[in-house]
Amino acid sequence: MTRRFFQSRITLLLFTLTFAFQTLVFIPVTHASLGNILIGGAVQYLYLRETLLYAHNKKSDEIMSGYKKEYGVNSDQRAEEVLDSVMQRLLTGIDPEGKIKPKFSWFVNNQTTFNAFCGLGHNVSVNIGLFHYLNYNEDEIAFVLAHELVHGMKLHSLSSLPKLVSFNVVQALYLEKNPGAISYITSYIINRNLVANYATLPQEKEADANSFSYAVDAGFNPGAGAAIWSRVTAKSGDNAHNSFENIVNPNDHPTNKQRVEYFAKRLEDYSNGKVKVVKGAVYVNGKAWATPAAAGDLLAEERAYFIAGNLASLTHTSPGSYQAELVEGVIQLNGKTIMTPTDNDQNADELVASLHSLITL
Repeated sequence: MTRRFFQSRITLLLFTLTFAFQTLVFIPVTHASLGNILIGGAVQYLYLRETLLYAHNKKSDEIMSGYKKEYGVNSDQRAEEVLDSVMQRLLTGIDPEGKIKPKFSWFVNNQTTFNAFCGLGHNVSVNIGLFHYLNYNEDEIAFVLAHELVHGMKLHSLSSLPKLVSFNVVQALYLEKNPGAISYITSYIINRNLVANYATLPQEKEADANSFSYAVDAGFNPGAGAAIWSRVTAKSGDNAHNSFENIVNPNDHPTNKQRVEYFAKRLEDYSNGKVKVVKGAVYVNGKAWATPAAAGDLLAEERAYFIAGNLASLTHTSPGSYQAELVEGVIQLNGKTIMTPTDNDQNADELVASLHSLITL
């Protein structure tokens, strides 16, 4: 697996823009006037903006063909079915009348890392490696796809252009007045930090924020967002940089742990403050209720977030009264499945009694 996970990166476009700006970023301007640099930046911005807008609106099919050629089309039928099902559910809620243009298209590619992207033309692709990493879990995959749909609908790639051009113009001006290797290295590092902190990172946070609403409104488990990043953190650790590394190579996405914390807070808020997960334990009305063990394809804390999500889906609507019971080995609350205890969990009857007591506090 790669060190970074689920990096939409404003997809491939930022790399395209970086390449397009190389004449400004990597080649010091010799005896260029301030006016020429500013005009050059403005011309590049206008040209790129119009070119990319035209490609986005008119060349969606061609862009998709290019993505398929570059990344390959995977033939895993299960992955295709999950992708189709999740995308249809999300888009039914987001765009019930089909007004978004161009229409979203999607496919599973052959890349084995944990990643997905939404490119120009509303073209979405998910690595087969992501399906394997998440064991085809539709709730978790829904949060990934909702994140990418936000990037597409907000046109994040194009809205970054003014900032990217401005940063590169400033760098070019600095290099014109301060030529030399040290100036190049310094200005390059500053540019990277500006792009990460003021262009990419805010958009990633916005995509995370809206992905919760899109996924939950479509009926997916509200605990799945925290569950994904709990799984990633448990399997691969955090991806935070140390202080020096973050200067040279700044985080342009929230760290894995930051994402767990963010989605865990959204889950708690969604439950009207009644449900949360603390160190793998599910709390109800501020009291520890259950500490689930790993089961099936879910890690222990990952499973805790799903169970908390089941509870939150019910407490969100505040039914007023609750009835907990054990039905054929399944803990239910007001008829809704909350948890299927295993031999490694606490006693099922005790969990039911405890839940009934805590939920009515």
